[in-house]
Amino acid sequence: MATSVILHTRQALTLMQAVALGLLRDGFKQRTITARTGVHGDELYPLAVLHGITAPCGTVEGHDCHEAREEEPCTPCSHAHGRAHARQHAQRRRMLGAVPQSLRPRGREGRRAVR
Repeated sequence: MATSVILHTRQALTLMQAVALGLLRDGFKQRTITARTGVHGDELYPLAVLHGITAPCGTVEGHDCHEAREEEPCTPCSHAHGRAHARQHAQRRRMLGAVPQSLRPRGREGRRAVR
């Protein structure tokens, strides 16, 4: 008797999941996909791997697809991810600068030069 071994079973997609995968393939950002379909990133990227959908290279979403496939990201995707991370860090610094001194978190009081 021969038995079939199915490594990954493809689950049936809902309409919104199918639309989300199409938007991902077409290069839309994750925030836009979530707003339009309600499918969040923690659900989107495993579905994309399961169904063989990838985002365009050179995008943050492409980097996340590489990570979901557990492979090393290509150079354009790594650069896009680095740019997005730097942008988030800069926004956080600007937001922290707008907070009054009395409400800022008390980490290091100041930088001291070590000689």
